[in-house]
Amino acid sequence: MGVGKTTFARSLLVGLQVEQPPEGSPSFAIAHEYNTQSTEVIHIDFYRLKSEFEIEDAGLHSYFWERPNGIVITEWISSWPDFQAQVLRSGRTFEVDLEFNPQSDSERMIRIHSSLNS
Repeated sequence: MGVGKTTFARSLLVGLQVEQPPEGSPSFAIAHEYNTQSTEVIHIDFYRLKSEFEIEDAGLHSYFWERPNGIVITEWISSWPDFQAQVLRSGRTFEVDLEFNPQSDSERMIRIHSSLNS
C-alpha cells in the first residue's frame, strides 16, 4: 500500500497516450477503462475483492478473454493466485511483474520481471 503502483500506472497511461486524463486508483471502482488510438487500456485493482464470485460478478473475466487486444494493468492480482494462473494459462498474455521498494518518501526502486506466456 502506498508504494507507487497507481502513480506508475498513471505515468504508463500518459505514455500510452490515453485519450482522456488518467483517473485515480480504481480501488473503489474496481476498473477504469481508457482508449488510445490503437487499443484500449484497462486498469484493475483487485485489492477490495473478497471472493472469486466478486471477480466474476464485476465482469473482470471479460477484460482478459473477450478483449484480447487490450492492455490490462492490474494491481493486487496476486491476491487471487487461481485466477492469475487461469489468466496466464490462456496463452494470450505477456506478463510484466513490477516490484516496488520504497527508498524514501519520494523515491522507489522498481524491479521488472517479465515472461511471455504462449
